Amino acid sequence: MPRKITLVTGATGFIGSHLVDYLLKNSSKPIKVLVLKKHIDEIEKDNLKRLKKQKVQIVYGDIRNKKSLKKLMDGVNLVYHLAAISRPMNVDTSVYYDTNVKGTLNLLELLKNKKIKRFVHVSTVSVLGLSPDGHPLKEDEFQEEKMDYGLSKRQGEQDALKYSKKHNIPIAVIRPCLMYGPRCEVRRIMFKYTKKGIFPLIDNGKAKMEFCYVANLIQALVEASHNKKAVGEVFNITDGQAYSIKKVLNTIADEYEVSRPKINLPYGIAKVLGICSEFASKIAGIHPPFSRTAADWMSNDVNVYDCSKAKKILNYKPAISLREGVRRSIEWYEKNN
Repeated sequence: MPRKITLVTGATGFIGSHLVDYLLKNSSKPIKVLVLKKHIDEIEKDNLKRLKKQKVQIVYGDIRNKKSLKKLMDGVNLVYHLAAISRPMNVDTSVYYDTNVKGTLNLLELLKNKKIKRFVHVSTVSVLGLSPDGHPLKEDEFQEEKMDYGLSKRQGEQDALKYSKKHNIPIAVIRPCLMYGPRCEVRRIMFKYTKKGIFPLIDNGKAKMEFCYVANLIQALVEASHNKKAVGEVFNITDGQAYSIKKVLNTIADEYEVSRPKINLPYGIAKVLGICSEFASKIAGIHPPFSRTAADWMSNDVNVYDCSKAKKILNYKPAISLREGVRRSIEWYEKNN
């Protein structure tokens, strides 16, 4: 009898590549990965090279294209779905929804008449929006959201939950917060400019933020794949505590053994810089590296989320501390120039 296969979509991405590494080390099940052949950036190209050297079955396809997924689920009984537009990017609105909503439903349709152990859907805390008063948002505390990224991920997870319930597909939804760790390109600027001493604080960096090391998230994903109580549930995942932005940047500086951040901007100036960045980026045709929204969450306790549900049901216990996570990240950035 052939062994059942674990499928990971988005395996060339930051989180997906770490999940594959974990599964190869800790599971005897064969692993199949879905890889988008075109539009892969440099980090993803490096991750693809690593996958080709590992004992995984690589399937090239696009979750937006049903034809490319025809035989994807053959032999699969566990799915980790990470393929998505995973952050705000300079793409058309339709791309967000085609990928994060229709793409997810395309995968679920392939499972409609199959018996599987679990479909672990990776969403984001961005579906909840920002806290209106600084209290950590629970899984059902949806706030007003205007960005296509958050709205498309919200619709994607809600449609997935409805579809799974209708067709009896056991699903668990995991919502990561702001992630970091080795191979994280998005967080590179924060580390790079903190090392150079030019990453600014806004209003002295007092605002709280969620910052989760990738290995802690992997723990939650794996637990959600076999915990019976996770079926049909949604879980926010953080490091289990919110950090002040000043603490995060100070920790990065300390591990680099450089001076802690000294540049401090008042909120009003940061807001103006955000507007200017948005305007210049629109002309340049890129996603703004800094925005009014960034100025807001870097100066107010709005980027805070409650993960007590995961601790209770998934027995989630983040093992990697902020200092250890930062140290491991720096080692990788330095090693890979």
